[in-house]
Amino acid sequence: MAGNPQVPARVGVDDVVRLEAEVERLRGLDYRQGGGACRDSAIACAARHDPLLDADATDAVRARLLVALADLHNVTGWTCFDTGLDDAASRHWDRALELAAEAGHHDLVANIRYRVGRMRLHRGRCREALEVFAHGLAAARRAGSRRAVAMLHANQAWAHAGLGQAGEAVRLLDLAHDEFARTPRGPVPGWARFFDEPDLCGLSGVVLTELARTVDRSHTSAAIDSLTAAVAGYSGGMARSRAFSLVALTANHLMQHDFDHAAEVGDHALAAAREVRSTRVVDRLRPLCALADRHATDPHARALSARIAAFTPPV
Repeated sequence: MAGNPQVPARVGVDDVVRLEAEVERLRGLDYRQGGGACRDSAIACAARHDPLLDADATDAVRARLLVALADLHNVTGWTCFDTGLDDAASRHWDRALELAAEAGHHDLVANIRYRVGRMRLHRGRCREALEVFAHGLAAARRAGSRRAVAMLHANQAWAHAGLGQAGEAVRLLDLAHDEFARTPRGPVPGWARFFDEPDLCGLSGVVLTELARTVDRSHTSAAIDSLTAAVAGYSGGMARSRAFSLVALTANHLMQHDFDHAAEVGDHALAAAREVRSTRVVDRLRPLCALADRHATDPHARALSARIAAFTPPV
């Protein structure tokens, strides 16, 4: 790469270690502050480091570089998705899958598939999400990763809940908890570290919230228990996840007609949303506003709707 002074003639392990550290830094910013806090930096980082594959390297260093670059594009795609840039997200995830496949890293492939599926799920395309999650599950099983299998089962449950398929959603959620309970202790790669017990509680609560919305409101009690545990368990570095759980928790209180509690939790959700630069959080607040509007005769629900409307820009 003589024409590019930023690319060394030879890549060593120290270069890859620095890249891995930068990916972790970007991932941490995304979790704490939302994709808007680091998307541009992630895109620039990916563009800057992709040419490293053209430099000389030992086989071992190249293999590690492939994984690091795949993870970088994985993170970059997630930040694009979190800021509403679906086409850009898809391009980065396609690149991430290409690199992870070349590296033969099935666990990372499973994680990328999970994220692609989450974008489909966020857009309400539940059946498409299930197709993507199925591919991810196959990769997770090839990798022998119980954590990845649990994560994908939980997200499959979410998609089935969105389709109103309660039996399958509950079955898959139970499988997710069983697999997670059998996950061996030990080091966890950065791309999978977020999926811990609080995150599983949060996902479980979201699945039950969807079932309360699509099938039977009796699911709200269990949803509230799971979401309350998630909110209490999230570390300070998982601000966006906490915001999501607070939004879902507010919805359940509204569905239970516990309007004063809904308004209180909703205020916490709005406070959390203000701390992150994420269009996804705004996207989840809009249906909450509509739900509160259904109970406009109650002053707590009416006031909550007004506060959410003031925060969320018009579509």
